Amino acid sequence: MKKGTIVSFNSNLVTVEDYESGEEILCTLRGRFKLTNTKPMVGDRVEYTVDRDRGRVESILPRINVIDKPKISNVDQAVVVVTLSSPDLPYATIDRIILNASRSTIALVLILNKIDLTDPKKINEFKQIYRIYDPILSCVFTGEGIDELKFRLKDHISIFTGPSGVGKSSLLNSILNLKLKTGCVSQSTNFGKHTTSSATLIRIEKGGFVVDTPGFTTIELSNIKPLDVQNFFPEIKSAAYGCAFDDCAHENEPGCNVKALVEKGEIPLSRYENYLKILKEVKDQKIRGDNFEKKY
Repeated sequence: MKKGTIVSFNSNLVTVEDYESGEEILCTLRGRFKLTNTKPMVGDRVEYTVDRDRGRVESILPRINVIDKPKISNVDQAVVVVTLSSPDLPYATIDRIILNASRSTIALVLILNKIDLTDPKKINEFKQIYRIYDPILSCVFTGEGIDELKFRLKDHISIFTGPSGVGKSSLLNSILNLKLKTGCVSQSTNFGKHTTSSATLIRIEKGGFVVDTPGFTTIELSNIKPLDVQNFFPEIKSAAYGCAFDDCAHENEPGCNVKALVEKGEIPLSRYENYLKILKEVKDQKIRGDNFEKKY
């Protein structure tokens, strides 16, 4: 029995990269997967056997996590790519993207791309607001930030995500010498056209995988509990330990350490304001859900 990782799908077959040799082999799937409604996905760690030049996936090892769109398993790092120019993303959108990426992954790498097109004052403001993520500043034309990105990708399965047009495919082309299709930014919508439609793991020369995923312009906040929202804002979560009440939502409660640190400028005001906006949205969704259950 051999072990490997599913790196792509080919109709009813999957390509598995062997753990030890690094070789790729085309594998069929056991019939019992269909009988048990088990659906293998890219990123799955599997056990497989080989008969001549064809393999067969025998079992799927336990998954660490699953990313829904597109379906990928065992991702341990999200690389969130954003821009402040072409397209100019508001901080509220950036915070929602970060929250969405943080829900299913262990670590997060934040990249501000296209800095050659961005006002230096806006870059410095971004660095200050998102300092807790130690963001990478990148430009594919000058090569700035590329070496640091390569270092952070090593030995991880990393998912690249962010709105269309921010340069995800261009970054991957730059670090891996790929020929992924790239798209220009639409003048009417300010977002690029989707250039990637399926998930495929791409081997990094010195270890690990990356996957380029479809872009998105909207982020749903379903299935989040109000008290869990702060978990996706590390600086707020850390400061919450100093609040007078364990269930402090950092709105109008007395003895709130989060609000105190915001007033001192130790927590960026935009992060706090966006936290409150998302918290309200999650609360409103919960109220609508509760009312629906009572009605039916």
